[in-house]
Amino acid sequence: MRFRHLDFFVISTNNKYVLRGNKTDRNIRQTRLSWLSSEAWQYASAKPWLYVAVAAVFGTANLILMLTLRDSVIPERIVFLVLALVTTMVTPLRPRLGSIGYLIVWIALGLAPVAKTGDLTITDAVSAFLMGRFLPLRLAVPLALAPSVIMLLTIWDGGYFAMMLFAVATTLPTGLLVRVTVNSWRSEVSAVSGQLEAIRNEVAREMHDLVAYSMSQTALRAKLAASKELSPDRAREEFAAIEATAADALHELRLILRALRRNDSDDDSAEGGLGTVTTDLEGAVRAIVDDLSASGFSVTFQCTATAPCSRLQATTLSRVCREMGANVLRHGDPRRPVTASLIQNESKVHLVMTNGVSTTHDLPSSGAGILGMRERVTAIGGTLETLEENMTWMVSATVPSAPTTSPAPLEELP
Repeated sequence: MRFRHLDFFVISTNNKYVLRGNKTDRNIRQTRLSWLSSEAWQYASAKPWLYVAVAAVFGTANLILMLTLRDSVIPERIVFLVLALVTTMVTPLRPRLGSIGYLIVWIALGLAPVAKTGDLTITDAVSAFLMGRFLPLRLAVPLALAPSVIMLLTIWDGGYFAMMLFAVATTLPTGLLVRVTVNSWRSEVSAVSGQLEAIRNEVAREMHDLVAYSMSQTALRAKLAASKELSPDRAREEFAAIEATAADALHELRLILRALRRNDSDDDSAEGGLGTVTTDLEGAVRAIVDDLSASGFSVTFQCTATAPCSRLQATTLSRVCREMGANVLRHGDPRRPVTASLIQNESKVHLVMTNGVSTTHDLPSSGAGILGMRERVTAIGGTLETLEENMTWMVSATVPSAPTTSPAPLEELP
C-alpha cells in the first residue's frame, strides 16, 4: 500500500470553512464556538420564562408600590393593576396577544372614572421593553406608543406623559437591541453548526476512504493466503503484504488523529494529516494501479496529460480514485482485466476506471463510497457517472480544467 503521500484534505467548498489557518483565527473560532455552545447561552436564549419572571417581579412591584403610595385603595384600580401584571407576563409567551391585551387594559383604564395617572408607571416600561424584544419593529413601535396616546386623549397629565415617553424611548430600543443581538447569535450558532456538520461529513468520508481500501485489500489478501492452492512461500508473501497494508493504514490513521488533536502550539506547516493536499495526480493514480496489480488484478493504465490540474482537483480526484480502487478490491473479478484512464487537458480532467464484476460478492457494500465520490466531485463543479453492463462496472469522474493562474494558498481555497 503506497498512499502515505495521499494525505487528507478537509475543506468544505460549500460554506468556505477550513481547518487550516493562522493561530489567531483558530483561537477566535474556538472561543466563539465554546461561548455560543455554553450552558449560559442555552439558558439565556432558548426559553422566554426568564422574561416572564422579570415581568412578574416588576409587575408585582408596581402593584405593591401603587397600593402603598395611594391614600385610598379602590377595587377597580386593583383590577387594572392585576390585569396589567398578567398581560405583561403573557407577552414573552404570546407577544401579540400580550401586547394587545395590555393595550386593551390601557383603553379601559383611560375610560374608567377611577383612573389615576401613574398607576402603570413600572409596567409601561417593562411592557415596552418586552414588545421591543419579542415583536418586529413595525408592531413594537406603535403598540409601545399607544398607551401614551391613550393617556394624552383621556387622562391628560403633562408630567406623566413626558415620563411615559421617556420610559418608552429608553426601554423600547433596549428591547429591540436585545432582539437583534439574540437573533444574530442564533444565526451564528446555526452557521457554526452547519460548518461543524460539513467537517464531520468530510472526516467521515476520509475515514471511509482509509478503512474501506485498507480493509478490502486486507480481506482479499487474507482470502488468498488461506487458499489451499497457494504454496507456503506465496502464502508468506501474502501475509507480509497484509502486515504492510495494516501498518500503512495505522500510519494514515495516526496522521488523521494527529491533525484532529493538533493544538495552537503545533507548527502550522507540519506535513501530513488533515489539511495537506495532493499535487501529483498521475503519481497518485499510478500508486493505486500498482496496489491493484499487487493484489492479483491485471491492470492497464493510460495517462494523457497536456495541461496541469489544480491542487484541489488533484486531491479530490486522488481520493475518488482510491475509492474506485477499493470498489475493485471489494467487487472486482481478478480473472478479468482492469483499465484506468487519466486525461488532463485544457478543458477538463477525466478519470475512468473499469473492471469486471465478481459473481460471488463476498465483501459487503454500504453504498457510501459512490455517494462520497459524487459529493467530492460535485463540490468542485464536476460530475460522476457509473455504469454496469455485461458484468462490467465503470466509474467516470470529470471536472472542469483548472484556471491558468497560479493556485491560491490553502487557506483561500473555496
